[in-house]
Amino acid sequence: MAEFTQTIGVGVGDLQHAALAEARRIMREAKGDRHVAAVLMFDRLGEMGLISESERGVLVKMHDADAESSVERKGGSPGGTSAYFKVRGFYDELLTKGGASPVALVLASGLVGSYEPVPSDDGTTVIYAKSNGNYEATLAGAGAIIGGVFGGGPGAALGGAIGGVIGKIVDDCRK
Repeated sequence: MAEFTQTIGVGVGDLQHAALAEARRIMREAKGDRHVAAVLMFDRLGEMGLISESERGVLVKMHDADAESSVERKGGSPGGTSAYFKVRGFYDELLTKGGASPVALVLASGLVGSYEPVPSDDGTTVIYAKSNGNYEATLAGAGAIIGGVFGGGPGAALGGAIGGVIGKIVDDCRK
Protein backbone atom coordinates (compact mmCIF):
# COMPACT_ATOMS: atom_id res chain seq x y z
CA MET A 1 0.00 0.00 0.00
CA ALA A 2 1.32 3.47 -0.89
CA GLU A 3 2.44 5.79 1.89
CA PHE A 4 0.40 9.02 1.95
CA THR A 5 2.61 11.10 4.18
CA GLN A 6 5.30 13.50 3.19
CA THR A 7 8.06 14.81 5.39
CA ILE A 8 8.80 18.49 4.97
CA GLY A 9 11.77 18.48 7.36
CA VAL A 10 10.41 21.21 9.59
CA GLY A 11 9.56 20.70 13.24
CA VAL A 12 6.72 22.22 15.22
CA GLY A 13 9.21 24.43 17.08
CA ASP A 14 10.51 25.75 13.75
CA LEU A 15 6.98 26.61 12.62
CA GLN A 16 6.20 28.28 15.96
CA HIS A 17 9.33 30.39 15.70
CA ALA A 18 8.65 31.35 12.08
CA ALA A 19 5.01 32.28 12.80
CA LEU A 20 6.01 34.36 15.82
CA ALA A 21 8.76 36.09 13.83
CA GLU A 22 6.32 36.89 11.00
CA ALA A 23 3.65 38.17 13.42
CA ARG A 24 6.23 40.38 15.16
CA ARG A 25 7.58 41.68 11.84
CA ILE A 26 4.10 42.60 10.66
CA MET A 27 3.24 44.22 14.02
CA ARG A 28 6.41 46.35 13.83
CA GLU A 29 5.51 47.39 10.29
CA ALA A 30 1.98 48.22 11.48
CA LYS A 31 3.39 50.16 14.48
CA GLY A 32 1.39 47.98 16.86
CA ASP A 33 -1.99 48.52 15.18
CA ARG A 34 -3.63 45.10 14.82
CA HIS A 35 -6.12 46.38 12.25
CA VAL A 36 -3.29 47.63 10.01
CA ALA A 37 -1.41 44.36 10.64
CA ALA A 38 -4.35 42.28 9.44
CA VAL A 39 -4.57 44.29 6.21
CA LEU A 40 -0.80 43.92 5.69
CA MET A 41 -1.20 40.16 6.08
CA PHE A 42 -4.01 40.12 3.53
CA ASP A 43 -1.64 42.01 1.19
CA ARG A 44 1.12 39.43 1.78
CA LEU A 45 -1.25 36.53 1.13
CA GLY A 46 -2.25 38.22 -2.13
CA GLU A 47 1.41 38.64 -3.13
CA MET A 48 1.91 34.93 -2.46
CA GLY A 49 -1.02 34.13 -4.77
CA LEU A 50 -3.02 32.53 -1.95
CA ILE A 51 -5.94 34.97 -2.17
CA SER A 52 -7.15 37.01 -5.14
CA GLU A 53 -7.36 40.80 -5.20
CA SER A 54 -11.16 40.65 -4.96
CA GLU A 55 -10.96 38.25 -1.99
CA ARG A 56 -8.47 40.61 -0.34
CA GLY A 57 -10.99 43.43 -0.82
CA VAL A 58 -13.78 41.44 0.81
CA LEU A 59 -11.53 40.45 3.73
CA VAL A 60 -10.55 44.09 4.28
CA LYS A 61 -14.25 45.13 4.24
CA MET A 62 -15.02 42.40 6.76
CA HIS A 63 -12.18 43.53 8.95
CA ASP A 64 -13.24 47.20 8.64
CA ALA A 65 -16.80 46.36 9.71
CA ASP A 66 -15.41 44.52 12.70
CA ALA A 67 -13.12 47.43 13.61
CA GLU A 68 -16.06 49.86 13.38
CA SER A 69 -17.99 47.78 15.90
CA SER A 70 -15.02 48.03 18.30
CA VAL A 71 -15.14 51.83 18.05
CA GLU A 72 -18.90 51.78 18.64
CA ARG A 73 -18.43 49.61 21.75
CA LYS A 74 -15.83 52.02 23.13
CA GLY A 75 -18.28 54.90 22.55
CA GLY A 76 -21.03 53.14 24.48
CA SER A 77 -23.01 51.58 21.62
CA PRO A 78 -23.15 47.79 21.42
CA GLY A 79 -22.19 47.57 17.73
CA GLY A 80 -21.87 43.79 17.72
CA THR A 81 -25.16 42.96 16.05
CA SER A 82 -24.84 45.25 13.05
CA ALA A 83 -21.17 44.35 12.58
CA TYR A 84 -22.00 40.63 12.74
CA PHE A 85 -24.59 40.94 9.98
CA LYS A 86 -22.21 42.99 7.80
CA VAL A 87 -19.40 40.48 8.28
CA ARG A 88 -21.75 37.55 7.75
CA GLY A 89 -23.04 39.15 4.53
CA PHE A 90 -19.52 39.51 3.15
CA TYR A 91 -18.78 35.88 4.01
CA ASP A 92 -21.99 34.76 2.31
CA GLU A 93 -20.89 36.76 -0.75
CA LEU A 94 -17.62 34.79 -0.90
CA LEU A 95 -19.52 31.52 -0.56
CA THR A 96 -22.25 32.23 -3.10
CA LYS A 97 -20.05 33.64 -5.87
CA GLY A 98 -18.13 30.38 -5.94
CA GLY A 99 -14.48 29.89 -6.71
CA ALA A 100 -13.21 31.44 -3.48
CA SER A 101 -9.84 30.17 -2.35
CA PRO A 102 -9.66 27.94 0.72
CA VAL A 103 -7.43 30.55 2.39
CA ALA A 104 -9.96 33.37 1.88
CA LEU A 105 -12.76 31.15 3.17
CA VAL A 106 -10.79 30.16 6.27
CA LEU A 107 -9.95 33.76 7.12
CA ALA A 108 -13.50 34.97 6.42
CA SER A 109 -15.00 32.14 8.45
CA GLY A 110 -12.73 33.06 11.35
CA LEU A 111 -13.96 36.65 11.27
CA VAL A 112 -17.58 35.45 11.34
CA GLY A 113 -16.77 32.93 14.07
CA SER A 114 -15.36 35.63 16.31
CA TYR A 115 -18.94 36.74 17.07
CA GLU A 116 -21.01 34.86 19.58
CA PRO A 117 -24.81 34.78 19.12
CA VAL A 118 -26.41 33.97 22.48
CA PRO A 119 -30.15 33.34 22.93
CA SER A 120 -31.63 35.43 25.74
CA ASP A 121 -34.46 34.50 28.07
CA ASP A 122 -36.99 36.63 26.17
CA GLY A 123 -36.51 34.70 22.90
CA THR A 124 -34.28 37.25 21.22
CA THR A 125 -30.64 36.74 20.38
CA VAL A 126 -27.82 38.93 21.60
CA ILE A 127 -24.65 38.98 19.53
CA TYR A 128 -21.41 39.55 21.37
CA ALA A 129 -18.46 40.82 19.37
CA LYS A 130 -14.93 39.67 19.92
CA SER A 131 -12.54 41.57 22.13
CA ASN A 132 -10.73 44.65 20.89
CA GLY A 133 -7.43 42.73 20.95
CA ASN A 134 -8.05 41.22 17.51
CA TYR A 135 -5.51 38.45 17.87
CA GLU A 136 -7.78 36.19 15.79
CA ALA A 137 -7.05 38.05 12.55
CA THR A 138 -3.37 38.61 13.35
CA LEU A 139 -2.63 34.98 14.19
CA ALA A 140 -4.82 33.64 11.38
CA GLY A 141 -2.93 35.76 8.88
CA ALA A 142 0.49 34.79 10.25
CA GLY A 143 -0.49 31.11 10.30
CA ALA A 144 -1.71 31.32 6.70
CA ILE A 145 1.50 33.00 5.55
CA ILE A 146 3.78 30.45 7.21
CA GLY A 147 1.56 27.53 6.18
CA GLY A 148 1.61 28.83 2.61
CA VAL A 149 5.40 29.00 2.55
CA PHE A 150 5.69 25.34 3.53
CA GLY A 151 2.56 23.85 2.03
CA GLY A 152 1.12 26.13 -0.65
CA GLY A 153 -2.64 26.72 -0.65
CA PRO A 154 -3.58 23.72 1.51
CA GLY A 155 -0.87 24.59 4.05
CA ALA A 156 -2.03 28.21 4.12
CA ALA A 157 -5.65 27.18 4.71
CA LEU A 158 -4.63 24.86 7.55
CA GLY A 159 -2.21 27.40 9.05
CA GLY A 160 -4.87 30.12 8.87
CA ALA A 161 -7.44 27.89 10.57
CA ILE A 162 -5.09 26.91 13.37
CA GLY A 163 -3.89 30.50 13.85
CA GLY A 164 -7.49 31.75 13.90
CA VAL A 165 -8.53 29.25 16.55
CA ILE A 166 -5.56 30.16 18.73
CA GLY A 167 -6.24 33.87 18.20
CA LYS A 168 -9.90 33.44 19.18
CA ILE A 169 -8.80 31.73 22.39
CA VAL A 170 -6.37 34.57 23.12
CA ASP A 171 -9.10 37.16 22.41
CA ASP A 172 -11.52 35.38 24.74
CA CYS A 173 -8.91 35.08 27.51
CA ARG A 174 -8.11 38.80 27.28
CA LYS A 175 -11.74 39.97 27.68
